[in-house]
Amino acid sequence: MNKKNLVILSVGALMLLALMLITFTPTPNMAYAQGPTPAPQPPVAKLTVVGVPGNAALPGAITATLKYITDTKVGEASVVRGQSTSGLSNVPINVPVRMMVSAANPKNTGKPTWTLTAPSGSKAAFKDPSAMTTEFTPDVVGAYMVSVSLKGDTGTSNTEYAFFNAGTFIGVDAGGCKTCHPTKVAEWAKTGHASIFKDNIDNSRTPTVDSHYAEYCAQCHTVGYFLPAANNGGFADAEAKTSWKVPAWDKINAAGKKTGPSNFDTAPAEIKNMGNIQCENCHGPANEHVKNGTNVMAVSFKNNACNACHAGGGTHIKGLDINNSKHFMGISFEEVNGPGEQQCVRCHSGSGFASFLADPKNPAAWNNEENYIGCPACHDPHSDANYGQLRVVGKPVEVPFQGAKDVGLSGICETCHNIRRNSDDQAKNITDGKSVSYPHYSSAAEMLSNVGGVTYGQTIPNDIHSAFVGIAPVPNPATPGTFLFSKSDDKKGNVPGPCVVCHMWPGITDTKDPNMFKVGEHSFNTVSPDGKDYVASCNSQGCHAASPLKDFDRMAAADYDGSGKVEGIQDELNGLLNTVWKQLEAKGWKKNNVGGQYATIPADADAKQKSAWFNFRYVYGVMWSETGQGNQGAAAAIHNFKRSCALLQLSLKDLGALPSGAADCTK
Repeated sequence: MNKKNLVILSVGALMLLALMLITFTPTPNMAYAQGPTPAPQPPVAKLTVVGVPGNAALPGAITATLKYITDTKVGEASVVRGQSTSGLSNVPINVPVRMMVSAANPKNTGKPTWTLTAPSGSKAAFKDPSAMTTEFTPDVVGAYMVSVSLKGDTGTSNTEYAFFNAGTFIGVDAGGCKTCHPTKVAEWAKTGHASIFKDNIDNSRTPTVDSHYAEYCAQCHTVGYFLPAANNGGFADAEAKTSWKVPAWDKINAAGKKTGPSNFDTAPAEIKNMGNIQCENCHGPANEHVKNGTNVMAVSFKNNACNACHAGGGTHIKGLDINNSKHFMGISFEEVNGPGEQQCVRCHSGSGFASFLADPKNPAAWNNEENYIGCPACHDPHSDANYGQLRVVGKPVEVPFQGAKDVGLSGICETCHNIRRNSDDQAKNITDGKSVSYPHYSSAAEMLSNVGGVTYGQTIPNDIHSAFVGIAPVPNPATPGTFLFSKSDDKKGNVPGPCVVCHMWPGITDTKDPNMFKVGEHSFNTVSPDGKDYVASCNSQGCHAASPLKDFDRMAAADYDGSGKVEGIQDELNGLLNTVWKQLEAKGWKKNNVGGQYATIPADADAKQKSAWFNFRYVYGVMWSETGQGNQGAAAAIHNFKRSCALLQLSLKDLGALPSGAADCTK
């Protein structure tokens, strides 16, 4: 081979090598391409104390057979009843304590290892030590500790702990609770809880209506009712000791009509001491606290203690409703807890909300404990100052806009469901080139008060919803002569306000309907999980009775987004929102969920863009979610379509981008 051929061969070899380097792409799973494979992580365990409602129909119910007499002529009957546990850290002896361990990642779990540390002399043990959900029954007074971990294929998880104090009941009178807590006891004494058992066995609330009260009702209206008698000082113990039972209907009706003696006044002292809903129903047994000064009483903002009775079934379904609410299911508190997020806890934590109302102007006083928005967040367990023991009625508290109206029972809703910004102040900041705070998630309070948004100095039209929806008591369509959202003896009725009248309309009662408990009432949902609009409140109040709505996306009066066709009001707003965002995106704006900013704002963004973004945020709702209630302007279209439409059109005019075919909704 001569030198020329050798050179040609060498060049060819180099070219082949280069081609190989160009066409060969390492696969992602090659160690040298990705680096060392991360070691598998063990599961992460989470321990939850489970409160069990007194509802025999629910999965996992604790049941007992109860014998009772309602009619002496008919004689004794029996029924299987659900029995409740509170889910508190302060528990009665001889009543089960249920717990559940779960894995933070359902795909990375393991088998539990439960450990129980009990006081001397206790024989307590786990019912099923290998189950993810198990229970033990404390059998002696004292402190108990539970620990659990998960052993999986990738290792053993963290160990989680729960601590309990087990004790016995004493009763509010025998315990002298008012000695140390005079204000709270005085407030509680005015509530329906404080007399519910007395009033029912004497039929004093509705004496003209024959009673239906029976022994099986007493489990929710007394202290520590658990069968069989648990030797913990509760109501069942008092019955066993005195051989007393809830009177038959003839005696209850006679007491109500004043033709017979008071059943409560003539009951044994032990019965009266444990009768009615008292401190220990919500805070746990107090005997050891009273006699020994031990610091065992529990305070919880979870629903468990309330659900013991209010998820009992029949007419007691509020706890079943709220389990399907976004207040219970949809709050991601981990994102907002801690001192740096103190302004968030006022609405994202039950205890945070209660502490905010106690001292609205001082964030340092707000509790930042992690918990969801449950029953005690909105309802004060001690005070009957407002209907339903609501913490707020009338005007919302510390809202950012001027001229907040008295919205009756909806005042507590608007206290949180607002944009948390003063629109006029922020519009001025935009004009002056200062720092701007943009709207938070919900603009419902502003929409229904006809305020908010960057108005460009224009007078903005508003829908008629805010003018009359919920501004007067609402007749109960099921019971003529009574009112919804009112006490049974309240002939005048309460003003529900716009939030309550639509979001808490009576729910579905058909037990075969999969959306039962999932719309209306304390679910607060107006759209069911299967995407159906619950329009009962719209069609039942007379507003849309003549031409009933099938869904919330009612037909608009004109083509407001310039799409070339007239669509539903939600679709029209969605079209305007998309047009505004396209204009901003073309100028360098990008979607962003970091730190609650929702967009990356270009450094050279001008006042026109910032004003448009303010109105976009005001109307949109929950940010950057493609489906669901309240997203892409769906809620704004219902709350105040005209205002929402006008603000977006004004923004597009300011940007020089309003579609030529769009009908003018600013007039």
